Amino acid sequence: VQLGTKTIVNAFREQFFEQVDYRTFNFRYTFMPSSPQEGRAVKNIINLFKFHMHPELTLGNLFYLYPSEFEMMYFYRNKANDYFERISTCYLEDMQVEYGGDIFASFDNGEPVEVNMTLRFREIELLTKGRIKEGF
Repeated sequence: VQLGTKTIVNAFREQFFEQVDYRTFNFRYTFMPSSPQEGRAVKNIINLFKFHMHPELTLGNLFYLYPSEFEMMYFYRNKANDYFERISTCYLEDMQVEYGGDIFASFDNGEPVEVNMTLRFREIELLTKGRIKEGF
């Protein structure tokens, strides 16, 4: 029948709203230390983010305490930059570190001369129209 009439039955497929996803924000940094001292500072930055993205065990190792939360803002000339959407409280969901660029090189002590770090933060709050009106 479909071939003869060159028609097909409408499946009436519809999509229903189910949920709002938590927003994520990615930040990528390229560090190019010019000395071993700056290389150690980069390592300290990486270790600090790694420390704060992981949970802590309670006494008896029965429960995890939540990882650190982050409050972030964009700034321009020492004041909040209202051009960008605001970011609600986040946690650091993922961190990727790549040592070396296209061609790996290091200082005499083995510290790389280029380190790329990518951070992915996830908001802990589901946004509503009201929060969007507030600039989030």
